[in-house]
This record gives sequence, structure tokens and C-alpha cells, in this order.
Amino acid sequence: MANTPLILHQYDISPFSQKAQKMMGLKGLSWQSVEMPMIAPKPDVEALTGGYRGTPVLQIGGDVYVDNWMIARALDHVSPKTPLINARGPLRDGAIYAWGERLFTPLLHSALAAYKDQWDADFLADRKRVFPDVDFDALEVHDAERLSQIRAYLGAINAELKLREGFLGGERADSWDIHAWGLVWMIKSALREVLPVVDYFPALMQWYDRMTQIGTGHREDAEIEVAWRALKSSEKRVLPPSDRDEPLYEWVGRSVTVLPGSTDRGGAQGRLAAVDYEQAVLVVQPLPGIEAQVWFPRFGYHIRKSQTDEQTCPKKSRPQ
Repeated sequence: MANTPLILHQYDISPFSQKAQKMMGLKGLSWQSVEMPMIAPKPDVEALTGGYRGTPVLQIGGDVYVDNWMIARALDHVSPKTPLINARGPLRDGAIYAWGERLFTPLLHSALAAYKDQWDADFLADRKRVFPDVDFDALEVHDAERLSQIRAYLGAINAELKLREGFLGGERADSWDIHAWGLVWMIKSALREVLPVVDYFPALMQWYDRMTQIGTGHREDAEIEVAWRALKSSEKRVLPPSDRDEPLYEWVGRSVTVLPGSTDRGGAQGRLAAVDYEQAVLVVQPLPGIEAQVWFPRFGYHIRKSQTDEQTCPKKSRPQ
């Protein structure tokens, strides 16, 4: 798989896409960007994943990685001699991942409050579907309690940086820096006037500049056809063994649906090929007779039995 291209399906204004791009920069990798729509439907990426439509999605030949949790692990797997993203072990990496998810909520509410009157009807309807628990009408731009929450999170980063040697990871950046940077990027790029509190933390701002200088690797913009060609021509990764002590071991080989736990990003349907404490792998069929292995984290994703044991595949947008 050494010469298999790294294809990131994404759109640039997503903070989650920015995190994945920063991973490429940290490891100095060359990669291709295939832009996906910002709102549903997203037929190409849904075909590739079995129905999931969140951003970003990393494709390495016939292997497709969902969520930055899996993307980081995939990049460390294919490029182990470059700086490791997950250098601290799964528990510590999981802690900063969960911490970042907690900070994203008040940032999301700030963005929704600031821009909901500027979005067109289709975009607003899509975001209401993706975030069904948010009362859009009740959101206020200047919510003192929400701003105080954000300040608390930023203050924690600033205090931690004072104890470190340049990065949250120490002498060099790692997953802690990437997850935190993506959220500060969201403030700096879209919420600067709403959240000027970010400028009150000098160590944070100096760190942000250092992270920005890391760059995003060597990017080439591409069309979806490169994904279909890679899918057809590349070998797939050897699957990890499924532990017999895994409660879902008996589901291996059966048709299942994988669902994101917190937002409506689409459920992926396919045959469960492997499952352990860290990941679940589905086999789906994006193109007639062509299979892909789709890797999902176990954190934050739920597996449900499908109504039938026959694998169902989403309809793709472009026959190949």
C-alpha cells in the first residue's frame, strides 16, 4: 500500500476537516482532496461508506476511514516513520478527543446563533436535521454562560501550554495539539468578532501560530473519479482478528448498521467483517462487484442488527 494515494473526502470550512489536514501537515504527507457537498445528499461519499455522510472521510485504496479518530490511526499505520499523531496511547488520546467534542458544542451554538439568519433555507434545514437537539430559535449570539464555558476551555489550553515546551505534546505537536487547534481555528476563522476572548490568552495565540506554520502537507485537488480508480486498483488492508470475548463477536459476518451517536450523519449499512474494542469494520459495495472496507471507531458509534442478513448497498451517483 506504499504507493496508494491518500484521498481525503471533505470540505475546507469544517473544523473536523481542518484537523485531518493538520494531521497531513504534521506527518509531511502528500494527499488528494475530493470535495464533498456541505449538505445532504452526498451520493458519492455515501456510496463509498455504505451510507455515512460526515466529514472528513479518508480513503486509502479499498480502505475507508470514518472520523478523525480512525483517520489518525490509519495515517500512523501507513506512515509509521513520520511523527506519530497518537503518541500517548489510546486512553490519553481518547481523553483529548472527548474533551474536544465537549468544546465543540458551545462553539457550534455560537456559530449557529451568529449565522442562522444568513444561511439559505436548504442549508438551515440540513443543519436542523443534523443537530436535532438544538433549539435554533432560542440561540443568542451573546450568551454569557456559553461564552464563559468557552473561556474556561481556552483557559485550560493556555495554562497547559505554559507547562510545555512549545506544544501540548511537548517538543512537537501530536493529537492533543491537533484536536485543540481545529477548534481554535474555528474561532479564529469564523467567530473572531463573536468570541474575542481567544485573544486574551497569549500562550494560546503563540501556540496557534506555531501550529499554523506546520502546514497541511502537499495537497492536490481532485475529482471523485480518482476515488473510484483507487478503489478498483488497490489492495485492502489485512483485518484485525475479532476477539471471541467481544460481545458482538457473533455478529461478525452479519448485516449491520453503524450509527453516529450524537448527530444525524447517516447510518452505514454493510457486512460486519471485524470488531474489537477500538474499531468496527464494515464491508460495503460502492461499485458493482467492487468492495470497500469501512473502518469506524467504537467510541461514539453504535452498531445495530439490520433487518435482513443480506447486505444492502447505497445507490452511487456515477456508474463506473
